[in-house]
Amino acid sequence: MDESTPPRRCLELPLPDPSNPTARVMDVLKFLAAHPTETFTLAEIARHVGLSNGSAHRLLTTMAAGQFLSRNEKHRTYSLGIALVAIGQAAIAKHQGIEIARRELARLAVDLRAQCSANCVAEGDIVVLVKEGSAQSHLGLTRVGERRPLVPPVGLCHIAWGSNALIEDYLGKAEPFMAAPLRDHLRAALPLIRERGYAICANGPGAAASRQALVMASDQVRDAAYWARVHALVGELSADEIQLIDFAAAEGPGISYIAAPVFSPAATVAFQLVATGFPTDMNVREIEACARRLCATAAIVTAEMHGRVPAV
Repeated sequence: MDESTPPRRCLELPLPDPSNPTARVMDVLKFLAAHPTETFTLAEIARHVGLSNGSAHRLLTTMAAGQFLSRNEKHRTYSLGIALVAIGQAAIAKHQGIEIARRELARLAVDLRAQCSANCVAEGDIVVLVKEGSAQSHLGLTRVGERRPLVPPVGLCHIAWGSNALIEDYLGKAEPFMAAPLRDHLRAALPLIRERGYAICANGPGAAASRQALVMASDQVRDAAYWARVHALVGELSADEIQLIDFAAAEGPGISYIAAPVFSPAATVAFQLVATGFPTDMNVREIEACARRLCATAAIVTAEMHGRVPAV
């Protein structure tokens, strides 16, 4: 590489700072929240959050004493603690839009015969907040607390209504692993998403594989191997798997997801509603009807939150 050539961007997260105990507490809670029904040993948690076993022991012991973690004495494992229930309920009371979204998504899931969820962006991740209904296959299941890195083409509704700087930074992250024609397709899709009011992509082998790779299993960490697999799979997506322009192209493979934004009182995207797990035999008219129904739900949630839709 020529010395004048700027280095390619790396999407790996910065290394943990062991000197910041508050960040380590957050890392433990984020990891366990992404796997709420599972339990982990001290060594497993330490490996995932980048701590020594000694530091992890002090941290986990303190959190367990406050009931923020539960410790199984027999198996010497940890899981989310009961004290977090009160904190979660307090957060829901503060962010009432989540309960509004839950109510409307429950109705939507029945109407669409699909799985419906809401997610937000937190620390560079897409975090699932609410889930209602079921996908047609276990491969498309979403869990509350699930985290996926916000890498192109993930989270387009969070980006499409953002500032020019946000959009350029997002598109720039695609350069190391997405071919130029696909990056051009992604850029052209953003104004179309704003015009339509939703994002949509088609099913395909690449979409299914990349989604499974992005959602980490409990025995994975975001190391170099993880990012290499994610980049390779995302780089193989077709244009329709990135963003669907012509709905007729989805009549064979079907729809992977439809997403619509919910706006805050400040006219920013508070979170997005996502419908997945559709029947694979939908025609264009049915696809358009599902998109309209999802947008109507997002509009209801936005209105009840006193949100404002920004000018396109």
